Amino acid sequence: MSTTIVRRALPIALLTTSLFVSGCSASHKTPAGTDNTAAASSRSSSPSPQRPDGISSMGSTVAVADGAWTVRLQGFTRLPPGAESGTPTGWNTYTVRLTLTNQRAEIATAPDTELTARYGELGRQAKAAGSEDKTAARSGESEPARVRPNGSITTQVRLAFPAAADGHRVTVTAETTQEGLAEPESLFFEGTLPGRTAAASSEAPRVGSSAGQGVTQLGQWHADSVRLSTVSVTGSSSTRTAELELSVANRDADPMTGLGTTLRVFTGQDLHLAATIHPVYGYHDAAIAPHRTATQTVSFQVPKSAVGGPLTIEAVGADGSRVTFEGRLG
Repeated sequence: MSTTIVRRALPIALLTTSLFVSGCSASHKTPAGTDNTAAASSRSSSPSPQRPDGISSMGSTVAVADGAWTVRLQGFTRLPPGAESGTPTGWNTYTVRLTLTNQRAEIATAPDTELTARYGELGRQAKAAGSEDKTAARSGESEPARVRPNGSITTQVRLAFPAAADGHRVTVTAETTQEGLAEPESLFFEGTLPGRTAAASSEAPRVGSSAGQGVTQLGQWHADSVRLSTVSVTGSSSTRTAELELSVANRDADPMTGLGTTLRVFTGQDLHLAATIHPVYGYHDAAIAPHRTATQTVSFQVPKSAVGGPLTIEAVGADGSRVTFEGRLG
């Protein structure tokens, strides 16, 4: 069956055989973490003190499409090493069970569904199993699935996490899009990966930079809301690949539509524009759960001559706000 409309130029992996799972939009809606139907509401769980309203526990059943469908996400089950070819070295593959149930009294086409999993306090993204690049999990056939009244369809979705994520919290954004519509609804599920948490790595301190008014140092938070990590550089040719992490914190009780941040990268004292990274093309931009942080790794190309020199990055928010970060390139 088919379960995702791809709304941007992102490579998405085909995984197992029943369902699709993808992206974001500028007008996400997040239904309450309980069902609108009596049958489903009895199975939904209340938020725990550690889990904000709007985030359901793994195993909960949550309604979408005004109660026409319910979504249930269960997991995480670790697969044996080597079970999924292409999984990055040092990463483990897990399966989650995604079940869609038709609550209508008629045959209906299942909504497209995309899963984005984020782990740890910074909300770094898992990968679709079998790929080093993909950050949204998707599986299924090309034809949409039709489900009988009160019937369900279940798929096993595979996600890859680094070994360092063992024992950490995982927040999953499930974006479901009804047939004939372009805009998804966003649901949030949360659980913990099996295993023992390794020695805790401290999150980047949420303090401003001392580089001067209006400037934040790479690696530090600006106003407790956005952070760019320091930059690493790889390669040996005349053009090098630079990489950094973009982190956006949602401090509100409502979901955010996504990181929504464009990065304008300048090199040298003369501020040569080296790259512009847009959410639509540069990284996967799924909705962010209430009181959670999302982090995405982004990369760009720079000339060899710029390596080691000054780097300035302007982070432009979806609302037009601008934050300037400064540091060194590599």
